[in-house]
Amino acid sequence: MNILNGIQKFLELINDNWTTTMVILGLAAAIAQKAKNYLAKSDDEKIAIAKMQIRETILKLVAEAEMDYEEWDVAGSIKRAQVINQIYEMYPVLSKIVEQPELVAWIDEQIDDALGTLRHIIKENEVSK
Repeated sequence: MNILNGIQKFLELINDNWTTTMVILGLAAAIAQKAKNYLAKSDDEKIAIAKMQIRETILKLVAEAEMDYEEWDVAGSIKRAQVINQIYEMYPVLSKIVEQPELVAWIDEQIDDALGTLRHIIKENEVSK
């Protein structure tokens, strides 16, 4: 009878929390599917995804650096160094890349693109005011 009481309590628990159970199962299935899809991608696709994430991060960091040093007229190299340091802190795996000069050159390009995007956004905000 002890086993039947355990089964009954388990079924009551499921019955009382069925929505939570379904949400948890759904989330687990979605996460498993996302992981499966990501692992099925080629290395080039994974690199493209990582680069897109880094681009978005660089835009955020450039905006923060611009705000930090907005009173300084000539602080471009300081801002650039700050952004590069923060990128390496956020993505420590980048320090393991063999072609560091090429990586830094790519990050510099992304910083320049982010600056252009930031200036465009600021200009649009000034016009809309």
